[in-house]
Amino acid sequence: MMSERLRFVERTLAAMPAMPVRYLGTCLSCQERSPDTADPDEAQLWCLQHAGTTGDSGYELSAFLYFNAITIDPAAAPPER
Repeated sequence: MMSERLRFVERTLAAMPAMPVRYLGTCLSCQERSPDTADPDEAQLWCLQHAGTTGDSGYELSAFLYFNAITIDPAAAPPER
């Protein structure tokens, strides 16, 4: 069995430049969701259209941003696998 030595490495979060912010509208009454989109207006429009179709009135608009955890001190970086 191989043992690994774990040590603290200081990291920070950095947004992934190739991954834009994504938006998702969710109906709080029936939990139906809008398509995942890069345009917040599209998610909001879906909420309004869903309200018009169903009469549901509560919605949540979520924004998602993707991150990498990067090492602050490259000399302290753990070996790559």
